[in-house]
Amino acid sequence: MVGLNPVKGLFKNKPQELYMSAKGISKDLIGTKLDRYEFDVERGKIREFCQAIGETNPIYFDVEAAKKSGYEDTPAPPTYPTVIQFWGYPKIWQDMENMGVDTSRILHLKEKYTYLKPIYPGRVSSQGECINVTVGKMDTMTFKTTIKNSKGETIVEQEMSIFIRKPEA
Repeated sequence: MVGLNPVKGLFKNKPQELYMSAKGISKDLIGTKLDRYEFDVERGKIREFCQAIGETNPIYFDVEAAKKSGYEDTPAPPTYPTVIQFWGYPKIWQDMENMGVDTSRILHLKEKYTYLKPIYPGRVSSQGECINVTVGKMDTMTFKTTIKNSKGETIVEQEMSIFIRKPEA
């Protein structure tokens, strides 16, 4: 088929016959799981992140202040899952390319976090999945990433939506 780019087969749960054509991405990508990965949430990196965003609440820096506020340890701030996703899984861009998405044509639309428990320093595991594809004037994809603590408990569910500009005809 002319003008189609085959997916390169990095995804274990979908066949290689998934394509993106000049008309847009395929709804067949829904359910495609990305590789599971692990990430070490470090106290120092939480501190650096807080400094970068101007966060000064002592619960993020001081274990005693965190415990006085009812936390087990110093929690990561609310948008920290993005750090886990992009630093812990840098091949997300290659995976999108392998799904047929031209990453030079994407725009971030929204990010949503559902916290079930705080993120604390220590090892977490994470896995993303394509949960929605909208094909039309604006093609969009939504990925849901589940982050689990070292006990295997789901602590955060993160949704990221992107817009994909179609190639010029």
